[in-house]
This record gives sequence, C-alpha cells and structure tokens, in this order.
Amino acid sequence: MPFRRAVTDALSPAVWLQIMQARQVLASVSGRPWRDAWSLNKRLALEQSRLSLLPPWFRKSPSFVIDVGANQGQWIGALLEILPVEETWIFEPNPEAMKICRRRIGDRSGVRYFDMALGDKAGQITLHVTASSDFASVLQPRDEFLKTHYGKTATEVVIDQQVEVRTLDSLVPESKPVDLLKIDVQGFERAVLSGAGRVLANTRAVLIEANLESHYVNDDNFPAIWMILAERGFSFWNLSTPFRGQGGKALWADAVFVR
Repeated sequence: MPFRRAVTDALSPAVWLQIMQARQVLASVSGRPWRDAWSLNKRLALEQSRLSLLPPWFRKSPSFVIDVGANQGQWIGALLEILPVEETWIFEPNPEAMKICRRRIGDRSGVRYFDMALGDKAGQITLHVTASSDFASVLQPRDEFLKTHYGKTATEVVIDQQVEVRTLDSLVPESKPVDLLKIDVQGFERAVLSGAGRVLANTRAVLIEANLESHYVNDDNFPAIWMILAERGFSFWNLSTPFRGQGGKALWADAVFVR
C-alpha cells in the first residue's frame, strides 16, 4: 500500500487519469488490465487504435477487420497489439508506405495485404504521393490550405504514380460479414463507399477519417459522409477529439458509425 501511494504521488494527475481510463477499456480485452494500463506503449497503442471510440461488443474477439488506406500500418498495428483479430485485410496503394506496413505487421496469422487502391470501379488511377505519406491521395491536394495548416514540406507532392484500383465488393465474398471497416483515404471516401454497397450491408461498424474542412479537390466533408452512411443503414456512434491545424482550427476527426 505505501508503494502504491508513493507511485500515485509521483504521477501527475493527467498521467494518472490516462492510466485509469486505459485500465477501464483494457478490462474487457486484457487478462492483466492494470499492468497493461501502466505500460506507455500499450496506452499509445490504445489511443492510436481508437478502441475506446468503438462499441463495446467489438472488443470481444472480432472475426474480420478491413483496413482501407493503411498507410504505414499505424492504426492496424496498434489495434493488433491490443486485440486479437481472426482475419485482417490491409489495403494500401502507396508502395513505399506498404513496405513499412508489412515490416510493422509482419506475417501475423490471418493477415492479407492488398497493394492497391479501392474505389467505385476497377482500373488504374493516379496516386499523388506526398513527402509525408499521411497526405497521399488520388485526389488533387489543395496546396495552399494544406501548407497553411500542416506546414510547407509534409504535404508537397513528390511523385504521381499509377496504381491499381478495385472495388471492395469485387474482393470480399458475399457471405462474409465484416466486424469493422476502417477507411482513411484522404477525401476519396465517397468512391470507396460507392464500390462497397454489398459489403456495407454486411458490415457492423465503420471507423472513418472525416474532413471537417476541404483538404482535396472534390473531397467530401463530415456531413456528406454521415449522409452517405445513413443511406446505407448506419447511425452515428462516436467522434474523436478533432485534429487542429497550426492556427487552432478543427480540421478532421475519426468518426464511428454502427449498423
């Protein structure tokens, strides 16, 4: 007891609150929630996976998760560190980002990699690869906006390259239910969702990065994405704290919708 009190006294209130909150979420997925909550790496993985935003039922051994726009595997890597998933499909059209993703995730059981973009039809499409892979998109970046809010170098397009594009409906078997569909495609959400009508009908939850301000030419904002998913039978569940740009303006957030 004296040791626990000494440790508690040594922690800042903010860190202690993080540990308590992490323990609460981890209690349903870990056999040692207190120990994991004390681990900084586990708390970072918990935050990056957005697990606390998802409905409680998702924490009970999900069978099938699809990550569309995995980038370097930051989100899916964090999720798999916290939660066992029976089968995971990872989509990323940027070859360099996918290399890093493969190294991060490795040859885990049940993981499949797809080096391609997803959209509303099959073919080839131009990917605008940026200095920071987070901003790569098949849509044309709004240069001035991105440079103003994210800095001049990270969002600069360094190369345009042709990549394969398919529809999710053409790849996922009709009878296969999806526990979670995560989408982070830098403004190309409408096309991805349009090519996934059948899959969405068999999906329980969607985690999607939604722009609160236009980042790319012809992209869709949060209200538009909300309407698209509502038409597909989903209702809004949760929203992350928005990411704010250099001037403090809320620019994007991760949203959860459930069927």
